[in-house]
Amino acid sequence: MIPQNEPPKLFYRGSSMKGTFKPGDRLAIEAIPFSRIRKGDLIVFRRKIKGKTEFVVHRVGDVTPDGLLTRADNSRFNDQGMVTKEIITGRVVSVDRNGTAFPPRNGIPGRLHALRLHTRLRILHFLKRFLRVPYRFLKKSRIVAKIWHPKIKIAHFQTPEGPVIKYVHGERVVATYWTEQKKWLCQSPYNLVLPPPPQFSTRDPLQKN
Repeated sequence: MIPQNEPPKLFYRGSSMKGTFKPGDRLAIEAIPFSRIRKGDLIVFRRKIKGKTEFVVHRVGDVTPDGLLTRADNSRFNDQGMVTKEIITGRVVSVDRNGTAFPPRNGIPGRLHALRLHTRLRILHFLKRFLRVPYRFLKKSRIVAKIWHPKIKIAHFQTPEGPVIKYVHGERVVATYWTEQKKWLCQSPYNLVLPPPPQFSTRDPLQKN
């Protein structure tokens, strides 16, 4: 346990707990005995990632005599390896989001919340596989581009990797083109209307001939 009067606090970042936390959320952590951790609890533990020790916040899926099975709320799979009591920092007891604090879902409410998110992920995964062929047909046919004309703003940047072009819809970057590397990254469903740049050209994908 951490000998502190106030629960230690960490700022959440990443996307593994999407649907539960948002980047920038401030998490208050309570150091508790291992015996008090229950299924569905949100715990923080230390894990080496690329040679560095980082804090990870995931949900407890099962409690065993050898340790805890954990899983991110935004993942279809359990984490690899057991989480043992030696690397556990504590349990999340409060979330501060933009100055408003609220309790997290731990225990049984947490299990139900995670079940809903994991079910949603499985459905989305199934739909992606089921719709992959018709989506490819739509992408190749360019039918959608004839009826959907989103207002795309184009911004040019100079970076250490060379010129970069970003395509923005509203306040969201939907596509990026690295001109020197000729690398094109476009999010769905915008890849149905934004054509990739010519393979050996640095002209804009939206530029008229």
